[in-house]
Amino acid sequence: MEGSKVEKTFPIKYEWDIVAMRSEVREAARQHGFSELDQVRIVQSVSELARNVVHHAEEGLVHIELVDEDEKSGMRIVVQDFGPGIAELNQILRMSESPAAVEGYGLKQVRELMDDFSIRAVEGKGTCVAVSKWKEQSDSVDHQS
Repeated sequence: MEGSKVEKTFPIKYEWDIVAMRSEVREAARQHGFSELDQVRIVQSVSELARNVVHHAEEGLVHIELVDEDEKSGMRIVVQDFGPGIAELNQILRMSESPAAVEGYGLKQVRELMDDFSIRAVEGKGTCVAVSKWKEQSDSVDHQS
């Protein structure tokens, strides 16, 4: 299995599409060796991003892939919708920085749960969010004092 690429794309149009996708994403994360906590973070993030597709766009795609790069192993998730885009993206991202933010709260939550986060929107063409979660190399290295 070394060197093989694991990826899958899920069409998203309705809430029930999210339910089916969640279990497959969690299983892929589990099989790739993510901790229970990171599995929850990944599933919560992909659910939030997919919900944004259902609520703010007609439809979209969620693409997941397991990646190995720069001595790291993890999961990359790209969510692309085909809606109107986010006209005030910079303003929404700034508002999401506020502790009392309502607008943009889901994006803020995803940024906090995942290791890498990028978003781009083209007005009239849709929004694309890419996030990654990297597996911990060794808990003992991270927790030394």
